[in-house]
Order: sequence, then structure tokens, then C-alpha cells
Amino acid sequence: MDFQRSYHGWMHNTFGPTTSWTTRQIDILEELTFTFVEKLFPFVDSEMKGITGKFTAIAIYLDDSLENDAVYNEIGSFAHHLFTGKAQPSATLELYHECIKQMSYLYEGDPVQQAAAVLPWINFIDGCLLEKRLVTVDTKLRASPYDMGYQHLVEQRGHGKNHPARETSPGATMRFPLYIRHRTGIAEAYVAAMFKSTREQALPLSRYIAAFPDITFYVLVINDLLSFHKEELAGETVNMMQLQTQSFKEYKGSGASGEWTSLNTVDFFCNQARDAAYMIDEILRVQDCERIVRERLDSRDMGLSDTDVMIALQWRGFRVGYILWHLESPRYKLDVLRPAQSGPN
Repeated sequence: MDFQRSYHGWMHNTFGPTTSWTTRQIDILEELTFTFVEKLFPFVDSEMKGITGKFTAIAIYLDDSLENDAVYNEIGSFAHHLFTGKAQPSATLELYHECIKQMSYLYEGDPVQQAAAVLPWINFIDGCLLEKRLVTVDTKLRASPYDMGYQHLVEQRGHGKNHPARETSPGATMRFPLYIRHRTGIAEAYVAAMFKSTREQALPLSRYIAAFPDITFYVLVINDLLSFHKEELAGETVNMMQLQTQSFKEYKGSGASGEWTSLNTVDFFCNQARDAAYMIDEILRVQDCERIVRERLDSRDMGLSDTDVMIALQWRGFRVGYILWHLESPRYKLDVLRPAQSGPN
């Protein structure tokens, strides 16, 4: 209850006034991000949940505000101001910068885990800028108005100096969709948070680093799979599912003429996510650790330790909470998956 009260105060008294959003919008964002950290991080204390929730709230606000050119221009100078030590161009970004500093202090002691926890939040800003360019590409000039050199291309076109060229699409390359998703997904930061339940917790990174790539991939793909419905309703085309569908266009699929469809891509990533989950469970020996807890066994008798068990439990708690949060959140419009309520007999 203390955490919820503190988080509510930060959302409405500190963060909210820096934005252009209404109180109602801030209320919705507060509920979304509070339930996010509560469900995904059942072993994490209030301090660690608080910084992750704040980061997530600001990130969602920035992502949802990209159509505002003023916000776009402000975040466009974020990295430069960060690297040169200048004040950020807006109060919202100043809060974001403060979160970066707080997060860095919380992860002092292990520079690798610290980088995994902090750098994705910086990369997220650049990822937002890149997504904005992808949705504003002038198909004839094959460039975005936000690209350097765009105005020169416009002037060349005006003087009849442009020559026809083969059209290209970022989705036509197999690896690009996942590349852009890594920039915007913040997955590594959430994985780092998964294994840092308190400022003092010191789980040895070498015990779980082999699972890190698969967990990161799982976080990205599950989000995109469970976002697919709402993005289809919104008519979005610049997302991992649609871009990856373009990259598979030479493959046979289930379309009316045998073409590859977005549903084929969904099926492909469902299999990929399942395989990643199996691999993670195997690396972390989740079944053995669950048995130790369930049957109250001595972990040493199975060649494990209490540390191994805690690592496995923190992953399992995250995995279950991550899916539940998506299914229950109004943001993802997944009520269609709920069983129909039967009427009175």
C-alpha cells in the first residue's frame, strides 16, 4: 500500500505536470504501469519496482506522443544532451535522465548487469526516432522528412535530377524487424530487473547469463504476439509482425494463393517463443527447482543451490506475470480471448 501511494504521488505530482496529458490519461497510465511491475516482478521490492515503473510510464508517454512534432524534436536531442552533460530540453526528459542515474546507482557492483539495466532505456529513445522515420518515408524519394539530406532530395526532384531506382523496404531484410524491435523493446532492462529483486540482491550473473539472449527474445516476441490484435485494429504496419511478414514474402504460406500472411508470421513466432521458453527452463533447471520447492528437498542433493532456485523462481514469476498482464490489460484489447459468458439456464 505504501508503494502504491508513493507511486500515485509521483505520477500525479511529479510526472503528470511535465506532460500534456489529462488527469484521466495519467490515471490510466498509472494503472497500466503499476499493475505491470506488480505482476511481472513478484519477488522485487518497492524501490526496484518504483524505478522500473517510472521508466515504463515515461517510455509509454513518449512512444504514444511521437505524432507531436514538439515531443519528437525534444527526444531527438536527448542523447546529445545526455552525452555532453547539458540540461534536457523538457521536464519530462529531465525526469527520464534522473531515472537513468537512479537506475545506475541501484546496479552498482556489477558493470555488466548495470549496462543491461540502463542502456536499453537510452536505446529506446533512438528506437522511437527510427520508428517515426519508418512511418513517414516518402516512397518516391525513399527517405523520411526527418532524414538528413531529405531536403536536398526534394530540391533535386524539383529540378528533375532524380533517377528511378528499385524500391526497397526495411521489411524485405530478414534481420531488420528484430533489429528495430531490440531498439524499442527495452527487453534487456526488464531481464536485468527480473534478477535484481532488491538493491542488495547479488545473484551471480554467470549463473544465468547463458539464458539472457533467449529471455530477451522471449520478452520481445511475447509482447509483439499479444500486441498483434490491437495493432491490427489500429491499422499499424510498422511493427515486427508486419515487417517480418514482408521478409517472408518469398515463402509459401496459407494465403488464398499460397502467399505468406501475417498469420503465418504469428504462428512462426509462437513456435519461436515456445522453443525459447523451453531452452530457458532447461538452462535454469526450472523443473528441478520447482520440485525442490514443492517437495521441500535439499537443493544440494540435486546438484543445485538456493541461489539457483531463486534465479529459477524469479524467471518463472516474471514469465507468468508477463503473460497475465498482457491478457488482463485493456491496452491490448484481448477480451476476445475470454470465454463467452453463458446466459441463465
